[in-house]
Amino acid sequence: MRPRKASTADIPELIRLRAVALSSLGTDPGPLDTPWRLIARDWFDERINRRDDCVCLVVGGAPGEPLLACGMAWVTYHLPSSRWPDGRRGYLDGIVTDAPARGHGHARRIVDELVDWLHGVGIHYIQLHASEAGKPVYEAAGFVAGHYPGMDLITTPPRRPLDRSASGQ
Repeated sequence: MRPRKASTADIPELIRLRAVALSSLGTDPGPLDTPWRLIARDWFDERINRRDDCVCLVVGGAPGEPLLACGMAWVTYHLPSSRWPDGRRGYLDGIVTDAPARGHGHARRIVDELVDWLHGVGIHYIQLHASEAGKPVYEAAGFVAGHYPGMDLITTPPRRPLDRSASGQ
């Protein structure tokens, strides 16, 4: 089955597949009314309907029907360099196949089409973060370990000082 561009009708299924991905990475996606799912609705809507530097592909039935797999690519913007004069790179994310549909090549077809889309907009430096389960798919598509090791910094929001005037102190 060939990937197609996602539509607005696919957003509930994209959110469901995001929860599948989170679960497979060991993160509890929480209940159906958890805040990230509400935020994700607008997030997907913007990228599907109002951005030309992003594409979301899905494999499954007609829009609004259950999806088997999905994936996204978007353009990221970095400082220009001698090798990449315009500073643009591609990034793949959200590539997930529903558990019953794994092993049928859906993710690989999505990756290939996302890479083709990025090449079509002039991007030839593509990055992603791979789970252990996804690594073979990306390696088969030609991805290799990055030249520069990644690092993360995760901070917590600052705690607000207590407003003592509200408590009468």
